[in-house]
Amino acid sequence: MDNSIHRFLQHLQSEERAAENTLLAYSTDLEQFQRVVKTQSNNDDLIAALTEGSIRDYAAWLNQQGYRPATVSRKMAAVRSFLSYLGASTAIPTRRLQKLLNAPPSRQEKPLTLSRRELNSLIAAPLEGSTPGALRDAAILNLLYETAFRAHEIVRLQLSDLGPEGRTISRPGFSDERLQLERSSEILKEYLQNGRPHFVKHAGETRLFLNQRGKGLSRQGLWLVVKRWAEAAGLNSDLSPQTLRHTRAEHLLGEGIKRSEVQRLLGLSSPNALRIHKTLDERDEN
Repeated sequence: MDNSIHRFLQHLQSEERAAENTLLAYSTDLEQFQRVVKTQSNNDDLIAALTEGSIRDYAAWLNQQGYRPATVSRKMAAVRSFLSYLGASTAIPTRRLQKLLNAPPSRQEKPLTLSRRELNSLIAAPLEGSTPGALRDAAILNLLYETAFRAHEIVRLQLSDLGPEGRTISRPGFSDERLQLERSSEILKEYLQNGRPHFVKHAGETRLFLNQRGKGLSRQGLWLVVKRWAEAAGLNSDLSPQTLRHTRAEHLLGEGIKRSEVQRLLGLSSPNALRIHKTLDERDEN
């Protein structure tokens, strides 16, 4: 390993208090960097080999290796940090070199969503049983889809957020805005009557969805609910609460609902987050 890299790693360890796994990653990436630069420049002196040409060649080499964009970004970030250190600790001008290491744009992937058949299979899975847990989970899955609430909003729901007969619900933090419930109201009513009472351990507990200890369900618990029934329904094991949110948005847009209305339902401050559905759907059609 070149002495300059060794000194940089020591600096990270002693001055920056970098974690061991961070040091290992930097060490691996910078050893690769020095090997490529020295080979392509035919110069065994790393510092002397640091030219605009060698940095451009290194960037081109990285992009030709078939690495994922995130990996290329990580490797370039390690080299930029090393060059920044050299610029601050020596008289070597490195600012121009750092600017040559531009990470490739990450490819926007279409969010994972469910077809209507897959959605119905997921939501129906808990209803094959009639246990309190199955009623709770069925209510959660229906509510996740119909409201498109985020995971942290679902677990924060209070009994007081529900309207009479469970036909309306307030988004946590927005008590003045009530959403009308259609597909969720009946299962919510059944959960409140025959499911939730079995979880209650303390009369003062006000959370809507409870765990086996009688406490409010956690985000991790919510994630496990989705994963459990996704597996039971034979669906993608990568499903998460966010999948149902994306699915709701995609289904509404497919029904011709105005983007501004979908934006309002999802609680978004701007429609930008919805554009991925539009642009990727258009690309798939071409």
